[in-house]
Amino acid sequence: TKRTAGDNATRTGIWAMPNYVFGTHAHPVSGSKILYRRMDSKSWWSSKRGKTYNTWVEARHWTGEYIAGSPKAYEFALSIGYNARPNACVYGRGTGIFLHVGHPGLTAGCVEIPRAAMIRICRHLDRGKHPHFAIGTLRSGTPTSVLAY
Repeated sequence: TKRTAGDNATRTGIWAMPNYVFGTHAHPVSGSKILYRRMDSKSWWSSKRGKTYNTWVEARHWTGEYIAGSPKAYEFALSIGYNARPNACVYGRGTGIFLHVGHPGLTAGCVEIPRAAMIRICRHLDRGKHPHFAIGTLRSGTPTSVLAY
């Protein structure tokens, strides 16, 4: 099934992850081997058609999801790589699918985990090892099987 922007579904598949974690702290998680970008009041995740589609942007006005507006969820976060470069990126198929710290309320397709688990992941990630993100089941023959990739 082709996903579309706004369907609130968590994606299934395997994707190369972008080479950074982002968040609200002045410094990355100690021991992390992946780049860290600090959010500020101009931090957005772009939904605009073009080269910035489904990427981090700094802007004064609306360009997509205002990630700076969710400091608890995005205390530490990363794009799972769905529909984002270096993977295939198709306008209208959805943006801003993140792994982030759990918070009250629902997500719109993101995956949230406890803060301690997110910190462990940040320490484990090494951009030199070209990390990938996988979401799905291990049952072969199902439409959500990661074994199909």
